[in-house]
Amino acid sequence: MKQYPRQFSQQQLRGAATTAARLRDWPELARIADNWAAIDPSCVEAWQHLSRAWFEQSCFAEAITAFNQVLQLEPDNHSHHISTARLAMAAQDYALARHHLSIAESAQPQSGEVCYALSRLHYLTGELELSEHYCLQTIKTRPDFPPAYVNLGMLREGNLEDDHVQTIIRLFNDTRVHPEYRTMLGFTLGDALDRREQTQAAFDAWQQANEVNRAISEQEGFKYQPEQQETELQLLKEIFATPITSDWLAERNPDRALPIFVLGMPRSGSTLVESVLASHSDVSGGGELPGLQIIYEEIMQTARQQGTAVARHLISTRAGAWREQYLHALPDGQSARWVVDKQPLNFRLIGLIRILFPESPVIYTQRDAVETGFSIWRHKFAKNWPCAHRLPDIGHFLALHAATMDMWQQQSEQLIHIVKHEDMVQQPETVIKNLLKHCSLQEQSDCFSPHKSKRAVATFSAVQVKKPISAKYLDRSSRYANNLVELNQALRDVPTQHSHFNKQKWGIK
Repeated sequence: MKQYPRQFSQQQLRGAATTAARLRDWPELARIADNWAAIDPSCVEAWQHLSRAWFEQSCFAEAITAFNQVLQLEPDNHSHHISTARLAMAAQDYALARHHLSIAESAQPQSGEVCYALSRLHYLTGELELSEHYCLQTIKTRPDFPPAYVNLGMLREGNLEDDHVQTIIRLFNDTRVHPEYRTMLGFTLGDALDRREQTQAAFDAWQQANEVNRAISEQEGFKYQPEQQETELQLLKEIFATPITSDWLAERNPDRALPIFVLGMPRSGSTLVESVLASHSDVSGGGELPGLQIIYEEIMQTARQQGTAVARHLISTRAGAWREQYLHALPDGQSARWVVDKQPLNFRLIGLIRILFPESPVIYTQRDAVETGFSIWRHKFAKNWPCAHRLPDIGHFLALHAATMDMWQQQSEQLIHIVKHEDMVQQPETVIKNLLKHCSLQEQSDCFSPHKSKRAVATFSAVQVKKPISAKYLDRSSRYANNLVELNQALRDVPTQHSHFNKQKWGIK
């Protein structure tokens, strides 16, 4: 780590931190702030910068730990409790968020900041009426606060009043508004115009929002690289071409909660499947867990630098340690026997899942590829999904995704249970019964009414899964067919080395 000498002044450190934040160089900001806090542990600003640096890298536990120092230094500042609550929500620690927001609300009950934070908390925990109440309170108090309109748009699924839409348009077109806010406003505007059947205007708003979002991602070095994705698929094929053996099974502990893997592209129905499973008394919902992705990066780095044979040896020798590492990081499922991991990118690691967790069910959620791609494009995705901002990139990634799933099913067809989203929303009872049977779970009535569950849902689907299962949104793309030519073309143009599979089987028409 680069060291900043003690003779550096507060002004110099502040300038370096400001520059790193402006350049969105979060690792560098973490280095600066860590040194700054070591030099002057009583400096609130240093700890704030360190917390933000960890937050922007999705290291939420570290961000909370750093911000706790801010709270200790200024315990009576109610805005610090709001910031802690936001960090806790990002970490899905809703009890901690409630605690800090109760303190902030007691101090300033009419604060727009407090109202908005409470709206977000109730949104994430499924208390949607309360969420809308606090959202409207925020707009009343702070009529030009962009996130409030974004939250209201999600709560009402784009069904906004004229004055709200006009405010969104004004803020979206104001280049002085922070790019992150403009991105969110653009997607919200697109949804509102779509509800009004202003098709071209909606498409244009989504297009502009994606362009702003892509610029933010690329500034931080997140740019979609098709060739790299194709190379990684080829490496996976070589690594898992033949079975990999390991002797770790002797260490298995049958008393611990184990994962159920629900994987598939984002917007393919995985949140609904997780909600069905998590409504069972033996199952807890874990959300999109990062555990396997850390292991994936280690395997890929080894394969790229030392070859696939070394990567295979790494898997055989590290399997037991990786299993323990993953299980140790699982969220507490209370008394549940199973915890659902619905990280979409786990589709790349079905071969590894079969080695580490042979007892774990693997559920693959599948949806029409155009519907899936169009839905991805209409939502603000985080920077770790660089394919999500352009229709050709989405199509390319979807095609490689299908090729990857085809590879895994050829190896272990009986071990992957496919849930087609179209079947789930049209024949839910039949599909849910088959799903529970595959997971060796007894049928329970709550599983057939997942919208009644009180569990938190921290995804774009949070509002939809709180309503009865419906086929209402099955076809969103047909009205935009003329705008989706690039998406369809990219889906058809699967790279030749992956073109052998039955594309229609995997949702590509």
